[in-house]
Amino acid sequence: MRIRLRLYPILVILVLTLAIPTIFLRGTFQQKTVLEVDGLNNFSSLESVSLGPIIWAESFNNLTTWSLSSNAPGVLQLNSSMVLSVAFPLKSVPQAVTASRTLNLSLDKNPAITLTLAVTSGASYGIRFYGLTSSGTNFAAWREGSLLQHRRGLGTQETISANLVSEFLLANPKLPLAGSRITKLSLYIEAAPLISGKFSMKLTTLQANLIVTNKIESNRLNGNFTAVIADLGPTIQSQGLFQVFVGLDIKGSTDLSYVPYFISGASVLAQGFTYIPKVATTYELALLQPSFVNSSPLFVGKPSSSSIVVSAKTGEMTFFRLNSVSIRFLSSLSAPAQALSPANYQLLLFYYFIFLFVAPTGMIVLLVKVFRDEE
Repeated sequence: MRIRLRLYPILVILVLTLAIPTIFLRGTFQQKTVLEVDGLNNFSSLESVSLGPIIWAESFNNLTTWSLSSNAPGVLQLNSSMVLSVAFPLKSVPQAVTASRTLNLSLDKNPAITLTLAVTSGASYGIRFYGLTSSGTNFAAWREGSLLQHRRGLGTQETISANLVSEFLLANPKLPLAGSRITKLSLYIEAAPLISGKFSMKLTTLQANLIVTNKIESNRLNGNFTAVIADLGPTIQSQGLFQVFVGLDIKGSTDLSYVPYFISGASVLAQGFTYIPKVATTYELALLQPSFVNSSPLFVGKPSSSSIVVSAKTGEMTFFRLNSVSIRFLSSLSAPAQALSPANYQLLLFYYFIFLFVAPTGMIVLLVKVFRDEE
């Protein structure tokens, strides 16, 4: 009984030693909480979007419209397709060859470019656009980090589409859109350092289409369309964005699959999985997260708005209804005690010293003394 009574103070000291740092240090660092916002508070319209008629197409019969520039020998051939071939020697620096074509596409017409091509595996490639504003200022309508840059050659045919207005806005947010036009397209093949060999790009389709839209001030759409843009009003901040839940009803062709996006202007802030319509119900609650972003839709909303874009990956939609949009942010509590000030820093060091060194040492000494007394 004497041993148990003597051990009670030790147990109390142990509990206090473990609990006191939690009690007194819990407010030293910022804590996170989830703030939920109803994304439909400023909802204004739904817009159905599809590719319209072809306004221009490459015929691959006029070599003078193309030019070749590179720091490696390249060969450009036109014969019902464009073939860019290059033999990269072994070098310790990156190498590239570029083929360019003149264009004259007004951004006021909201055009989209579609290319069908195949690039040898082992090399990378990219697509870049250049143009002029209405005042004659040159601009580049491409940016590093875009999915159109440094793509891995697969050795198989791919179809790639680009919204020229979106590419312009993402690369030049301060330039005027009205009156601007795309005047040049460049395609390049590149090899990383110490990569050598023969590589090629075969382009079989190059065309521009109008983008056809139909906007209604309602939360539902009927018809045949490949994308839906829901205008959520003024751009919503992206800082601290955690998750977006979108409740929707959707119908479409038997091969329909679609991807939802949360977009601010032309920038993708969050993306969902690839969904297919359910058999038992038309309803879907889609989860979008910033960490899921690995693509961008062909169609986006207004530069000054945030939007939910639902883009068909295969097939097309025939019915769409937007039921709910829940936007969740991770916000930091802003209590003054949460900032790690110099005073808090010194106090933290003091607690570390006491509870990591002094308290354990004292407990060991106390235990030794107790058991010696018992002997």
